[in-house]
Amino acid sequence: MSEIQIGDASQDLARLLAGLAPGEEVAIVDHGKRVAVIRKEQEQDYSCKVGSASGKILFMADDFDSPLDDFTEYMQ
Repeated sequence: MSEIQIGDASQDLARLLAGLAPGEEVAIVDHGKRVAVIRKEQEQDYSCKVGSASGKILFMADDFDSPLDDFTEYMQ
């Protein structure tokens, strides 16, 4: 893990963050003591995948597709 002085980090924070690879860390030191660690987050893939919920529904009632009694008045 690399280290950077607190003054340098505050002046060039945007450049410091842009230079980090995902998961890489840099320690911020003040007078030789580590005061903070900055880590660039890993990029997450939140895209939907076909079939990703396969096997998740364990039970479905036999009358699942039947009209609900509460809506009979609206269906006439």
